[in-house]
Amino acid sequence: MQLYIRLEAPFEWVRVNGRKVESFGEVASPADYPVSADYEVIGVVPGTLVTAHRVSLPAKSRKQFQTALPYALEETVSEEIDDLHFVVPQWQPGQACTVLVVAKQHMQRWQALADDNRLPVNTLVPDYALLPIHDAADCTLCRQDERVLTNHEGGFGVSLDTEFIESWLMDVPVSSVIAVNDQQLTEQLIEKHPDRDFRHWPIGEKMAHWLEYPRVMELDLWSDAYRPSVNSLDWRSFSLPLIIFGIAVAALFLFDTYRYFSLHAEVRSIDAEMQDIIKRTFPEIDTVEVNNERYIMQQALERRRGPVISGGMHTLLAETSAVLRREKITLSNIVYRDSELVITCQLNDFSQVDKITRQLNSRPAISATLQSSASDDGEIVASYALTES
Repeated sequence: MQLYIRLEAPFEWVRVNGRKVESFGEVASPADYPVSADYEVIGVVPGTLVTAHRVSLPAKSRKQFQTALPYALEETVSEEIDDLHFVVPQWQPGQACTVLVVAKQHMQRWQALADDNRLPVNTLVPDYALLPIHDAADCTLCRQDERVLTNHEGGFGVSLDTEFIESWLMDVPVSSVIAVNDQQLTEQLIEKHPDRDFRHWPIGEKMAHWLEYPRVMELDLWSDAYRPSVNSLDWRSFSLPLIIFGIAVAALFLFDTYRYFSLHAEVRSIDAEMQDIIKRTFPEIDTVEVNNERYIMQQALERRRGPVISGGMHTLLAETSAVLRREKITLSNIVYRDSELVITCQLNDFSQVDKITRQLNSRPAISATLQSSASDDGEIVASYALTES
């Protein structure tokens, strides 16, 4: 069970079980959050206080990268380098990566808030990092009254006023597909920028709405210097029960070990007695050669070295059904001819056309080609040709 809580007003919370949002609400103060000992608590902070930067440095190790990072961003940030906390969620040598920057005073304040209110905040994330990204889009733009949140793949996000959308677009490639949560804003952006691809995606404006979708990536602003000292569970209160449980398990293990060796010795004694009886009853048993039908069949099978038999249509159907069942796609027609399986599907929207192609090609035993896709009476119909790879 996960509990997402805001560490800045309004103090909003959302309880999530797996990918299902079970409940949500607001409290008057952080001390009122419905925290339970078995919850994984994720703290959420305003994206306005956490800036994201794309940085590329010729470093051979993460340590070298983090050493040079403050000097590389010195001209970009507005505060003193020594007053800032830098987080690098993912780093690969020779590649540009996302760097999150937040003032140390904010980190200290959030740490004190968690400690003072006994909140076991395991992970700390900026609010824009919770925005989902549609499979057919490169980034998400979410309007919240007079502010917008954006999130890209790789954890690169920003929180800004609506009048700065034009400035934000200058750093977004023209070829990018942008999903927008607000219908009116989508229409305005399409009118102003007809050369760009904006698509309406009604994901809502609240944290509870976004958490109904899978997270784009896992990141954490905490570090050992700032992580709260409050633990989800106080193991000291369980020490005596754990000791008693350990003693009971050890005693049971010793008893089972004794029983095992006792029974093993008894079985060996019985087996030796049976062998003695058989040899006394059938003294010729040691001279019998193994030459029966079962042995001959076994030898013939071991000598056989034939080609691996292909699964044919059954393999194609099995691999295809795994994808269609997961995506809840309706299969309307099947044709199998000359080792090629052609399927016709009814999809939910056009964004699934390429998604299904990618997922079919991700299966190790088949390769898929999109033959056609069209809209028929409001339904999206697509045909795929499948062969064994």
